[in-house]
Amino acid sequence: MSTQQMRSIYAYIISLLLSTGIIQAQVNQKPEPARTPFFNGFTIHGDVASLAMPLVTNGVNYGAEGGIQVDIKQKLYPVFEMGFEGADKTTADNVRFTDYGVYTRFGVDFNIAKKGKDSKPTNNLFLAGARLGISNSMYNIRNITIQDDYWGGTKTLNYLNNPDTKVWFEIVAGIRVEIIKNIYMGWNVRNKHMLKQDKEGDVSAWHVPGFGKNGATAWGFNYVVGYHFNTIKPQKSKKNNNLNK
Repeated sequence: MSTQQMRSIYAYIISLLLSTGIIQAQVNQKPEPARTPFFNGFTIHGDVASLAMPLVTNGVNYGAEGGIQVDIKQKLYPVFEMGFEGADKTTADNVRFTDYGVYTRFGVDFNIAKKGKDSKPTNNLFLAGARLGISNSMYNIRNITIQDDYWGGTKTLNYLNNPDTKVWFEIVAGIRVEIIKNIYMGWNVRNKHMLKQDKEGDVSAWHVPGFGKNGATAWGFNYVVGYHFNTIKPQKSKKNNNLNK
């Protein structure tokens, strides 16, 4: 065998080994984890609990509420909620209070659920956050009976069509579970704090839409059903791209 042929054989063997090593390295290369997009769609939801208020309160309260929640990097969830609510209550001494109005809340939730074993974010969320709430309403108070200490006897007063604006903040915590693809159900609990209270002795609303009974603090509960509009497109892993080349 000539020297030229030996060189050709060696060159061929070396080329074959190098090619095999490169291919093996590409096959064994682990795919890089997919980066979570900044914007991952939004969820529109409605509150079932607000629709059930007439049953729970024997017709004293009624209303409806919905909202939209944006998904940022599957960690941060800015939220906007809006609803209307009213009340119609008569006390034991025949004083009747009625009101109706709209309210809005906006704030942000944080997903504090741990990631799964594959380090991917879970679709089942454990959320904690805060809200700022604002309500604008009109209330009436009828049949207030007062004692006239000077002339004697009693007098009946009515306070009608009184506008009222209230502002409060809330601490919120709850869960959200994907029951079917893109369909979520969940609940949350709200601890509410009025920012400015009415002065003692002043005529004031008994009820505040979106807040509850007028006072320093109140508790709330929501049970929501929503649909998530997903904007994430499936991405091919780097491993698959290398094999297809």
